[in-house]
Amino acid sequence: MLLFLQSNYFTRCVLFACVLLISVSSKVLADPKSHKSHQTHQRYGSHGMVLFTDDQENIYASHLPLYATPHDYQIIYQMVVPNKQRVLAELRQGMVTLLPSKFDLNQLVTKEVFTISAYFYAGHFERGGMQFDETNIEFHKAILVEPITHNYQSLYQVFYKAKLNDHTDLVVHKIQRPPSFDAIAVMRNVEHKQTMYQCNKPKVVSHVAISNALEQCGIKGIRYLETQDFTL
Repeated sequence: MLLFLQSNYFTRCVLFACVLLISVSSKVLADPKSHKSHQTHQRYGSHGMVLFTDDQENIYASHLPLYATPHDYQIIYQMVVPNKQRVLAELRQGMVTLLPSKFDLNQLVTKEVFTISAYFYAGHFERGGMQFDETNIEFHKAILVEPITHNYQSLYQVFYKAKLNDHTDLVVHKIQRPPSFDAIAVMRNVEHKQTMYQCNKPKVVSHVAISNALEQCGIKGIRYLETQDFTL
C-alpha cells in the first residue's frame, strides 16, 4: 500500500513538472518581445560606412552592404559629426570611411536616431585606409533603407531616388544578384515624382562601363561606386 502511494505521488509530480514546462515554453514562444529580442541581435556586429556630401555640405553615411546577413541592407543616413570640417577636408582629397563600434544594424533598419563612437579613415578602412580620427557620431536621419535580395535580377539597372533637400536628389543603384555594384549619386532635383529610375545595363561590370552607362542615363554626380564586393 505504501509503495502504491509513493508511486502515485511520484507520477503526479512528474505530470505537474511536464505541464509547468510546457506552459513556460508556450509563453516564451508566444511572447513577441522574446522573438523580437532574438531578431534584434541577428544583425549585431561591425558595420562599416562610406561618407559623402550633398551640395550644401551635409554629411551622409552609406552602410557598406554585402549579400550575406547581417550586412544585407542598403542604408543611407544623414549624420551629425563634431569633426565636420576635418571630414569635409578629407572628402575633398578622396574616399572617407568610418567604422562605428559594434552595434545592431536593425537600429538603422528601424530608422532609430542614436549616438555611437566611430573611427574615421582616409580611404577604405579594410583596404589600407589610414585612421585620422575617433569621435562620437550621430545617426541623425534615415534617408534610404532597403533590403538586398541576393537573387533579384532585372533586365535594367534600377535606381532608388530620395530627396535630400530642395535642390538635390539622392540616386542609389538597387543591387542585383552578382555580378552587380553599389553606386551613389547626388544630382539636381527633378520635377517628376518618380521614386525609381530604370537605365540600360553596362555590357561589363567595370567602373568605366558603369560610369558611362549612368551618364547616358542622365545620372551624374557619382559619389561612390563599388564592384569588388558584388562579384560572382
